[in-house]
Amino acid sequence: GSSQAENYIGIHFFSPVDRMPLIELICGDKTSDETLAKAFDFAQQIRKTPIVVNDSVGFYTSRTFDTFLDEGARLLTEGLDANLVDNLAKQIGMPMGPLEMQDVVTLDLAHKIAESQRKLNLFGTKADISVSTELCETLADKYDRHGRSTGGGYYDYPKEGGKEVWPKLYELFHKPEVTLPNDDVKDRFLFRQVIETVKCLQEGVLPSVADGNIGSSLGIGAPTWTGGWLQVINTFEGKGVKAFADRAAELAEKYGQRFEPPALLIEKAKNNEMFI
Repeated sequence: GSSQAENYIGIHFFSPVDRMPLIELICGDKTSDETLAKAFDFAQQIRKTPIVVNDSVGFYTSRTFDTFLDEGARLLTEGLDANLVDNLAKQIGMPMGPLEMQDVVTLDLAHKIAESQRKLNLFGTKADISVSTELCETLADKYDRHGRSTGGGYYDYPKEGGKEVWPKLYELFHKPEVTLPNDDVKDRFLFRQVIETVKCLQEGVLPSVADGNIGSSLGIGAPTWTGGWLQVINTFEGKGVKAFADRAAELAEKYGQRFEPPALLIEKAKNNEMFI
């Protein structure tokens, strides 16, 4: 450890760096206000928009975005067509579907991150991304599928352009008899990320609602109509926080405890308070 821990701060850039406007400023337990102020000045000099997060596994943006990738993997392994999974994600306004996005960032990256976290006994201590991690590891290790840059992952990328679902995926996972309501699939993508954001706020990883809304809009790709992941709760179906909490409980009953409303959401719904 350093004797000057107050001088340390982390800066998380987003890829591609020249196009992504956001940076996360990551504070440790002892980071001083002066150090944070200098980091803000640096962000201004390089024309980036900063948010502040407290140090934790995955920080805010990666931790939350990983739940989007994981939900895509879950839907695929439940038997849905890969094209349908990605298209429904894009229908809520995500810039890319989760499977296509995983191909872009590479399946190997998920494998390496999980490996590092396991060595530190940190894997699974925050968001549950076990399905996407296991799937990426299986496809990479067993089938030599590593992502778009190496020829293909979930998709094949023909030289003439475009993309096609890797045929083996149908053999491994596709179940034509499985049908889920499109609205449920879209809500699963939305709610995984919003609920994880609430957890980050509840745990103090996010110091403010504004950091969550700005971070999700500029760093994760939250659709512009949302105003950010926490604002989704305030305006949900024109009814607000209680309606969102009720829908989360409904999804939890149908699809698992990862959709359970966190304590902070339940408290806000009970008191009829918005996330502001």
